[in-house]
Amino acid sequence: MRRKILIVGLGLIGGSLAKVFNRCGFEIHAFDINHKSVEIAIKDGIVKEKIEDLEDVEDEYAFSFICVPVLESIEILEKLSSKIKKGIITDVGSTKAQICRFALQKGISNFIGGHPMAGTEKIGYENSFDTLFKGAYYFITPIDINSKNEVEKLKELITSIGCRVEEIDYNLHDAVTGVISHLPHIVSAGLVNMLNENSIFCKFAGGGFKDITRISSSSPKMWADISFSNKEVLLKLINKYIELLTNFKSNLESNSYSDVYSYFERAKSIRDKIVSDEIK
Repeated sequence: MRRKILIVGLGLIGGSLAKVFNRCGFEIHAFDINHKSVEIAIKDGIVKEKIEDLEDVEDEYAFSFICVPVLESIEILEKLSSKIKKGIITDVGSTKAQICRFALQKGISNFIGGHPMAGTEKIGYENSFDTLFKGAYYFITPIDINSKNEVEKLKELITSIGCRVEEIDYNLHDAVTGVISHLPHIVSAGLVNMLNENSIFCKFAGGGFKDITRISSSSPKMWADISFSNKEVLLKLINKYIELLTNFKSNLESNSYSDVYSYFERAKSIRDKIVSDEIK
């Protein structure tokens, strides 16, 4: 097996992948429009070679990871797939339907969609670390034209860095992440944006508010891209959430204590079960 890995996009996720794969003994080559990130990674001893232009990429990589905002990933895949025929190309995008459909349409059989459910609210290579993926779920979204052998190779690689691999249909993936990741980011941003109504709100925003809105410190570019990439799913979820709040508002207006109590009781029960399952 060739021991070279290409990372396109050396931010938090790409940088963390580079660090953990370097620790596993792979030779890492990297491309990023922010040349400084790659240069720092080379000085750190993480990246062996800087790729100046994707047009110059050679077919020498066992795995190539696309780690850029989702609306840019298809363009990168198109470039890489014209150069890399032998190795596996994958991505780490938070949405999978668009890029998987593109790969099917173009017959890119060596592309296998992927998405690590890992990250922090911080961005950039400087905040990357090699244990980011330890214990995290990592979605793999194969398409019909993928080789089963190559899917297994990617699974083995991802498992080797401490992830729990889950194979899932790409449409189902986008529905799941819409509920557990994308909508919460929209809600979090909404709560923070409400602070602009009065500066005194910012002064007294304490631990609880900071905890629930921590994810709003994430990259605006990344989340704007995700919102449009998963637009159909999010529009349905936003309507459901509006309906939920509208019902709560109605119960509050009508002084229906039992319904308001049930709203919080159900949430506590579900949340406690989630935490309990995580401990197991």
